[in-house]
Amino acid sequence: MTIKDIIKSLGGPALIAGRIGIRPQAISLWAIKDRIPAQRVPQLERMAKELGKPIRAEQMRPDIDWGVLRSLRD
Repeated sequence: MTIKDIIKSLGGPALIAGRIGIRPQAISLWAIKDRIPAQRVPQLERMAKELGKPIRAEQMRPDIDWGVLRSLRD
């Protein structure tokens, strides 16, 4: 799943931006750069869960070991 696919699956730049409190242009820039900022991933993962979408942090940023971060949270 690409970053563009993730953004589309979550409702597009305007909807995502409204839900997380940033400008839609920022979301569009993620698609252009093909990278979601790490600090936004937890918000998007929660949003995906609320929408019933099976999108995990590992899909958004596979370069980060989310398992380690999750274990610190527990």
